[in-house]
Amino acid sequence: MPTSSVPVSFGGTRDIGSVVEPGIAVSWNQSEVIAARRIIIETAKSILSGSVSPVEGARAIARHSFKARLEDDSDVLPFVGIASETEALPLGRERGHWQASEVAELQGKIDESQAWALTVAGTHCQSLVARSESLMLWPDG
Repeated sequence: MPTSSVPVSFGGTRDIGSVVEPGIAVSWNQSEVIAARRIIIETAKSILSGSVSPVEGARAIARHSFKARLEDDSDVLPFVGIASETEALPLGRERGHWQASEVAELQGKIDESQAWALTVAGTHCQSLVARSESLMLWPDG
């Protein structure tokens, strides 16, 4: 966990989006944070519309959570849990690397996991979408 969120200088450049931990300095690029948040919000919308599966959407949200500086956000954490609980399931591009018989054998578990993920994620997707305007503002640390 960050111990402080004070400005740090790198090569004479003041970076107000830096987090300092003992022995570690991480510089936050505002455009990267906002872009990652945009991806999270659009993914939440896509889960709600049904154009992205809940598990694949959860994986995408979890993957972008740190860059978006939302890794501890109460609406993002459930997606990290969904991604973790379903990481062994072949979805998306990785499905093509599996033998068809293995995918067929797992299909029931995949379907169950998708339904479970939607029940867990639905409210959090709605909350992220409702908060989208404030999430798109530069975090003040």
